[in-house]
Amino acid sequence: MNYAPADLFFVAGEASGDLQASLVARAARAVQPAISIAACGGTRLRAAGARIVVDSSELASIGPLSVIPRIPLLYGILRWLDISIRKRPPGLYVAVDAGAFNLRLIRRLRRAGYRAPIVYYFPPGAWLDDTAQAKRVAETSMALTPFAHQRDFYREHGLPIEHFGHPLVSVIAPRMTPAVRAQPLIAVLPGSRAEEAMRHTAILARAAADLAQSANASFVAVAATQRRAAQIRTLWERAGGPPSLSISHEDATKVLADVDLAWVASGTAVLEAALVGVPQVVFYVVSPAQFRLAKRWLPPSLLSSIALPNLVVGRRIVPELLQDDFTTQRLREETIALLEHDDARARMRAGYDELRLALGPPDSLERNTAYIVEQMERAKAMRTP
Repeated sequence: MNYAPADLFFVAGEASGDLQASLVARAARAVQPAISIAACGGTRLRAAGARIVVDSSELASIGPLSVIPRIPLLYGILRWLDISIRKRPPGLYVAVDAGAFNLRLIRRLRRAGYRAPIVYYFPPGAWLDDTAQAKRVAETSMALTPFAHQRDFYREHGLPIEHFGHPLVSVIAPRMTPAVRAQPLIAVLPGSRAEEAMRHTAILARAAADLAQSANASFVAVAATQRRAAQIRTLWERAGGPPSLSISHEDATKVLADVDLAWVASGTAVLEAALVGVPQVVFYVVSPAQFRLAKRWLPPSLLSSIALPNLVVGRRIVPELLQDDFTTQRLREETIALLEHDDARARMRAGYDELRLALGPPDSLERNTAYIVEQMERAKAMRTP
């Protein structure tokens, strides 16, 4: 870890946050080529030209039980960032998602007397409607959300928040609608985290083996890192998946634009697939212990539907196979229904059109970036004697 102050300092602990921060980093550099950017982030931010002071690509965890083995490491990083930011403040600290980490870091900074502005981009709890959490975010940072639902919730409670739309609508164009191949190609996105790949890949592999025989389907998995690719390959082969599986390290949207259907773990990748326009089946599984905790903490609506397209539009656009519903048989059935029925794909495409409109205007990324750069300039002006 080698901290040095920068004009923009992103703290993004998840693959999705890494993606969203990288889009802003690129857009900010297009406006101000000399801007310096550093980050606690991963491969996307590095590719966008940010200097990575902490590699967060392997720090992501699914829930409170998953994070336990990582607590010593996370606490060490938290303490180091707290001290480093206070000693040598960046132009602007931009927290990106990762609520469990960023909220703690922000609280430590504020309690230690750090008064500089902080922007919270993609603040946590977009669909939880948690008043206490929303107040905590609003009291310690400037909230900037991509979701109209979260904007409305904050404003209903008199809390300040900015909203300019979702940045992905600015960077993902819908593809032309191709006919399904006689030998369909299916993208496999088991999740960016190690635990997600561990829980999902075996069922995906077994369903793929069935469809390779019955529908002559072929498969391409998406993995952001070599480590994740090796894990997916091992789990796939162990479960008897087709040995012809290819693994791509390309951007997920490029892979999704060239397939007939996608199997996607719930998360930002579902939104990417929807904006590309590819038919998809969404799935997600957590451990029984984590699911019991979720039933205590989450509203019932979030136990039955977690896919972003369905949440944004307020109805089921894409099928979701969650927990016990995620089986080889159900995955095969949902896949065949989409491959064989034009009307099912047409309904999904219509839902995607509705989703794109709900996510905001085409210049959402530029507007979000302009706001962040403006706050950076204001923060610099405040420090100028």
